[in-house]
Amino acid sequence: MAWVVFLRGVNVGSARRFLPSAFAKELPELDLVNLGAAGTFVARANISEPRLRSSFERLLPFKTDLLVSPGKEIVELVRSDPFRRVPAGAKSYLTVLIAPATVPLSLPFHVPPAPDWDVRVTEIRGRYVLSVARRRTKRLTYPNPVIEKALRVGATTRGWPTVVALDEILWSG
Repeated sequence: MAWVVFLRGVNVGSARRFLPSAFAKELPELDLVNLGAAGTFVARANISEPRLRSSFERLLPFKTDLLVSPGKEIVELVRSDPFRRVPAGAKSYLTVLIAPATVPLSLPFHVPPAPDWDVRVTEIRGRYVLSVARRRTKRLTYPNPVIEKALRVGATTRGWPTVVALDEILWSG
């Protein structure tokens, strides 16, 4: 079974910096594919989740949260086409929660409140949160801190194009 690994809070500013492409080469037994600098990997090797986690933890030069998802869950998310209708000028995101949300949200959830929202949470599917964000000022409000605060749980967020790229890797593997 293929796995998707999301590292939380790496290569942001000057904290927890490393080279994901070099890291992937240090674990050839996992058949890792690295997607960009944010710490997003596909492990194509037939390996258990505990062994995958221990391999990452052993080689990472710092402590961070590893969010591991079965590849089939990512494929199912993409295939469901959750962003058929995205408001003009908005970007789509997937946020992966570290643990189940402790607070229920009435959806759609907007920050700030509608109609002048910057972030709109559209759906929560277990540990996956789907949202869109639009830039109404000079600075984009990123969905991750909005979602962490609203749901009171740690998370990591990737743009939907990254998730679509994960799906392509999972299908080609």
